Order: sequence, then structure tokens, then C-alpha cells
Amino acid sequence: MILRNAWLQRLLGGGAAERLGIRMASLLEYASLRAHKDPDVLQHIRRSRWKRKTLVTFNEAYMVNSLAASVAGMPGDLAEVGVYEGSTARLLCEQKGDAALHLFDTFEGLPAGVLKSEQVMYRPHQYSCSLESVQEFLSDFADVHFYKGYFPDSAASLPAGRRFSFVHFDVDLYQSTLDCLKFFYPQMLPSGIMLSHDYSILEGVRQAFTEFLTDKPENLIELPTTQCMLVKR
Repeated sequence: MILRNAWLQRLLGGGAAERLGIRMASLLEYASLRAHKDPDVLQHIRRSRWKRKTLVTFNEAYMVNSLAASVAGMPGDLAEVGVYEGSTARLLCEQKGDAALHLFDTFEGLPAGVLKSEQVMYRPHQYSCSLESVQEFLSDFADVHFYKGYFPDSAASLPAGRRFSFVHFDVDLYQSTLDCLKFFYPQMLPSGIMLSHDYSILEGVRQAFTEFLTDKPENLIELPTTQCMLVKR
């Protein structure tokens, strides 16, 4: 429960202390996974994290990679909202095969106007990384499309009729999470997966899922990481 403390989140969020905590947790997780997971898969995940700041632990990156791989062969596109420096986007690039990948981010960090209840935890432009930097990092991959701006307005240029097999949310805020759910839910293929970071530690993310699922047939799946997921019926 300590990671859900708003004061601690504001104190550590976005700075060297948060990155150090993620790095230390990831080293322990990697050591544990080496005992029973495919070393080639682990090295593949490590490569996605080299030379980039990341907000996901190694176990969380493993979940992104594994779930994206599980939809391989489905006809839909993949998407990520909240790209930061692109470490998880690179995992999606390497798992997507011939599918298109759509990446949405302000590329200027978190917005200045957040809900009052969330202002305790965040600073404007926290977690910023330039579009050009991420494009360079992912330049080896084809059919990757970038959408700069505030979601869902940034999705206005998304081609009509796209269907999705996998979507990853890492947006931190209540309204942003709710906007993601409202936008992608009707466009998910049956058995498509929506995965979100920070469900168990950020109240706004948890609240958005709770409200959205009130009248939906799907049940939320909470993972042992901070993540949660939905499988579209």
C-alpha cells in the first residue's frame, strides 16, 4: 500500500529516486525470471530498455511483451497511449509482425490541467520526451505511426475503421484513462486485450476502470504487477 501514498508519489515521481526504484526492482525481477524463463526472451526485453528511461519494471515489460505476443496473427492493429521514451513501444514493434502500430503521446509530458485530486501527485510536463527522439529509437521498424497531442483529440487523424487486437495504456490520470477506454473499447476485436499500467497504485486509473466497467460484460483482470487488463468479448 505504500506506493499508493500520494505524498510519496509526488516526492519521488518523475525524478531520479523513482528511476532508481524501478531499476532496483527490475534487477531483482530479472534475477528471479532467469531461473525459469527463456533467456532469449529476457534478453529481448533488456534490449528494449537499454539507453532509455522507462516507467515500467522488468516484470511489467515482460507482461507487455507476452500479451502482445499472444495476439500475434490476429488481424487488428496495435496501439499505445503514453509512450514516454519508447521502451514498451519497442517491445510492441518487435511483436507486431506485419500489423500497424499507432503511438499516441503529447511528447511533452503530462498536461498542466489535471483533476484537482491528482494535482498532489503530478507536475506539468513530467515524463516528457521529444517525438523526434522516439522516432529515432524506433526507426528500424515499419508501419509505425505517431500521433502528437492530447488524446483522444490526437486520434482525429487515425484512419477510420481501424480495429485493434492489443492496446497498452500508460497515461497516469483518471480522465486520460477513461478517454482511452471509451475510445478503444468499441474498436477492439473479440479476444483483443487492453492492458493498463499503474492500476493498483494510482487512484485515478483505478477509478476510471471501475466506472467504465459498470455496464460492461467484461471482468477486469488485476495482475500481480501494478497492471490490469481487459479481454474483449
